[in-house]
Amino acid sequence: MLHIIPAVAVILVGARFCDAQTPKAKFDSKVIALGVKFYKVDEIAKLTDCIDDSFYNIATMDEIKDKCFSCVLDHTAASKYLTLMQLLSSMDSCLKPEGQTTMKLIDKVSPSAYTVLQNVYNKVIADIKTAKAAGQAKAAVMDIGYTTIAGQVTKPLMEKLCTTLIPIITALEWRCYLSNIKSLIDMTLYECSKIVKT
Repeated sequence: MLHIIPAVAVILVGARFCDAQTPKAKFDSKVIALGVKFYKVDEIAKLTDCIDDSFYNIATMDEIKDKCFSCVLDHTAASKYLTLMQLLSSMDSCLKPEGQTTMKLIDKVSPSAYTVLQNVYNKVIADIKTAKAAGQAKAAVMDIGYTTIAGQVTKPLMEKLCTTLIPIITALEWRCYLSNIKSLIDMTLYECSKIVKT
């Protein structure tokens, strides 16, 4: 579930716009509205800059996930990097009684997460392919991609993602996730955060 942090925070998010913003800037701002609180909008912009080529080059969902991890590690400010590493260590310690790790948990939930996100991915990739086939410049293609994803990703989609993943994880995995994610994402925005697994 922790892969949702970079993937959702950077790739799939939703909310406040102003008319002067580019589609990318609007998208970057949406991250905050969906509850991401660890990064500021300008930091999100660095992450999305890093991920752009993956979408432009029609990467698979797995490739985009891997690129997200790489971008988070490479472009998180040093002042916040230590916090991320402490979060990872805390999550791994919490999961240890079940022989689980953060990365194994991510692998466990990824197929179900991809199923929920497949329609969004398909729409974004289709729009990028169409724009590329029409001969549009890369910046215009990416504007179309950002406009599409910003329109597709909503709070209800994030809620659906959350409620889809909860049944496939253990009670311990859910408790570990909730206790560790709060410094990154405001889960109180989502009803699923009230679910108690026993």
